[in-house]
Amino acid sequence: MTTADDVLDVLRGWQVPYVFCCPGTSETPLLDALADPANAGRGPEFLLTTHEAISVSMADGFARASGEVGVAYLHTNVGLANGLAHLYAAQLARSSVALLTGVKGTATLPHRALTTSSRILDTAAPYSGYTWQNLRGEDLMTDIDRVLWKTTVVPEQPAVLTIPQNHIGRTRADSGGFRRRRAARQSAHADELKDAVALLQKARRPVIIAGTDIARRGAEAEIERIAERLGAPVLVESRRDLERWAFRTDHPHYAGLFDPRSPLFAEADLLVLAGAPTPLEFSAERPILPHGVPLLHIAEDAGEPGRRQTPAASIVGDTGAVLRSIRQLLEQESAARRTQGWLDRARGVFATQRAAWAEQVPVRATGAEFSAASAMRVLAEELPDDRPVVLDAVTSTLPLLRFIERPRRDTLFATASGSLGWGMGAALGVTLARQERTVAVVGDGVVQFGVPALWTASHYRIPATYVVVNNGRYQAVIAGLVGINGTAHAEGAYPLTDIGGVDIAALARSFGIGAERVHGSDELRAALAADRVRSADDGPYLIEVMVNEAMWPEKS
Repeated sequence: MTTADDVLDVLRGWQVPYVFCCPGTSETPLLDALADPANAGRGPEFLLTTHEAISVSMADGFARASGEVGVAYLHTNVGLANGLAHLYAAQLARSSVALLTGVKGTATLPHRALTTSSRILDTAAPYSGYTWQNLRGEDLMTDIDRVLWKTTVVPEQPAVLTIPQNHIGRTRADSGGFRRRRAARQSAHADELKDAVALLQKARRPVIIAGTDIARRGAEAEIERIAERLGAPVLVESRRDLERWAFRTDHPHYAGLFDPRSPLFAEADLLVLAGAPTPLEFSAERPILPHGVPLLHIAEDAGEPGRRQTPAASIVGDTGAVLRSIRQLLEQESAARRTQGWLDRARGVFATQRAAWAEQVPVRATGAEFSAASAMRVLAEELPDDRPVVLDAVTSTLPLLRFIERPRRDTLFATASGSLGWGMGAALGVTLARQERTVAVVGDGVVQFGVPALWTASHYRIPATYVVVNNGRYQAVIAGLVGINGTAHAEGAYPLTDIGGVDIAALARSFGIGAERVHGSDELRAALAADRVRSADDGPYLIEVMVNEAMWPEKS
């Protein structure tokens, strides 16, 4: 028996159900322990991936959808490097992801040995809240316990621990009875709450942006009651910032996606960023917050309020607790003063937008007329309201979010990281966490970044359905070239953007996954109807949707 058995004990103590692992020879002591009949059936279950990026995105998806720590076990500096793009996605989403990375024995670490680096943790530091290398074998269990704990400290961030091979192969020590613990939550100061409530009571035309932390803390009911009290419309974060959906689309106060260019903000007198970070800046030419509208910012990271503009008031603390306190204080006060019909005005703006979008996007199209926007409208109509969705389709994201209905809370997960391929593994992690079939909407470029996920999905028969929007091009890059209106656009030649020629349905079948290729809205509708009755026992499935090269302008 070795310290590898103690590692398993610590993970069991934390009630970690899965470890997503792409192993190498540095992990052989751990693999040997997994082969021991004494550990059989006791957990955690190690799931094999064939690329470390998939390990990390699976851990991320699992952490987001379960509310628990997602654990990935990687191999040396090369494996950690392979996982960094999706570690960045986990960081932006403030996901509780712990990376355990096996490295070579301590005798080789100071030298230029195979797959070693004297600065391995430096590579992970920009994307982690905590990094550490185990220095003594007798401290390994404490170090693992600490790295798991660090991922749960608010504001949550990924954490990384490197483990020398000779430390995990030592004679067994006492595991110390480590167990899962909850991190402390920060409460809001009474004066901050008082200032915020005063702003809300004074506002006659407030607009609320419901952010990811509302879903993370299960505080959807609180924001609904606050909106109802104030008569305020509620917007969901813009598609560039969205990490998880935080407000029901069937609620009478839902008014669409946040867009600082909305005509609504010409009349608004208060913007409430509730459980949301400062919106990500895409370019200096595009506003990220509406100009001249006072801001109330509720965040869990003290670094967020004031990042872009000084707020009229801010509160730093646990989103659920803060919103609960605000709701209670509002209910103790007289009804808020507001402009009669403000909510109706906001809902009217949204209804007008939806009608205009529906005019632009035909719901029935075939052949050369079938665009990604049409495909996403069909998907939004056919997707079961309660089915979890993972979204990683760069240029198809906007049309889907404009049409989608999400009456069930916390059932849509996305990434603002730009790390292509994330959705391929994240969908598997979400499926394992929720124990129900998940739909992953991904682009053809995302598939080519995340092909190894197909092996893991097939091998473990994880019931995720991939809907692949295939236009054969890096459409976002083309849009960028069109935007600068240079030679490429004038010539109609867009270098290094053609990624077509791959039969993705056939690729999925080569991994043992059922798949079909569809053309047009009728074929897509039929494929989605069949998927609605597909059971978990049917395992993974892939629907490749062939669309034209048209891109729906974001300004629409």
